[in-house]
Amino acid sequence: MAKDVTAKKYRIKEVRVRLAEGSHLYSDRQMDTPDAAVEVMKKELSQYDREVLVVVNLNSHLNPINFNIVSVGDLTSTIASIPNLLVSGILSNSSSFLVLHNHPSGDLTPSAEDITMTRRVIEAGNLIGIPCVDHIIVAGGNSGRILSMRESGTINFNQKYPGLSAADARVGESREEYQMDKMNGTENRAEIEELSIKFGKGLAEPFTARDGTEYMRIMIPNRDRTDTTPWASFVLKASQVHENKFGKGLWVKLPAGAHITVTKPVAVGVENGKTVWNNEKKSVSVPELKSMVEFYKTKGRDSVMGQLGDMKKTAGEKAQAQPARQKKRAAEMTK
Repeated sequence: MAKDVTAKKYRIKEVRVRLAEGSHLYSDRQMDTPDAAVEVMKKELSQYDREVLVVVNLNSHLNPINFNIVSVGDLTSTIASIPNLLVSGILSNSSSFLVLHNHPSGDLTPSAEDITMTRRVIEAGNLIGIPCVDHIIVAGGNSGRILSMRESGTINFNQKYPGLSAADARVGESREEYQMDKMNGTENRAEIEELSIKFGKGLAEPFTARDGTEYMRIMIPNRDRTDTTPWASFVLKASQVHENKFGKGLWVKLPAGAHITVTKPVAVGVENGKTVWNNEKKSVSVPELKSMVEFYKTKGRDSVMGQLGDMKKTAGEKAQAQPARQKKRAAEMTK
């Protein structure tokens, strides 16, 4: 008699992984650069009484997409596995990401664990094509102090990808991309409204990034003549800065709707008899930047034009008063 054999069926479950929205952080400044994301996140991280590790995912234009709190530790450390650091970026289709964590003690010195973890996440990010562009340490309290592992040279990041100091220089590339599209017959955008900003040669300081790219740091003089604090500045690619036809000044042309990060050194205290400075950054529109750089052209009291106007006004008043004084003197002589 034949044995009835029924084949046993096995199954494997399908799983679906999705992003789920969490809490929101709000800002009164446009979240359109990595610096803007750092500004918002450092306010949040500086308030924690224990170490918190956060990833900010960025798109191909270095605009923040979202952030993910990866882990919460104790007073002196936090532990995060490399997969947990990368998973939100993979699900968000990000092009790169920032890592931030806080030091409640206020000491910005990276620990050996911080350095080891950063090196591993850089390698992992490069391997999957989502690079880590920087690791920022935020001081506890309300000091607002931060340390960039990339800018400080603590760790060598992949030079193929730009760091935060170069992020704002990308703003002028939109015009270049438009011209390339036009030349190639693939124009797909409206003409970009632009503004020209003029300034003196002495206000431009060239420097070279680690990847060999040439940049220009442009200083913005203080409006108040009595203000002796360091001047603010902003950074652009050197190729965006041009000489005027007389060779006595420089100018740049930027999209009117863009924003640029302006850095201003601010005194935060005194240590060993010396003033301690911290860089305060804010995003300003190109029209606002133009007014800041070209303030000398306006008739404001502290501007060059304003001072000339005051001098002309004083000279005019003296000229008007001169005939009156002469008449008075003549009348006194006839008495």
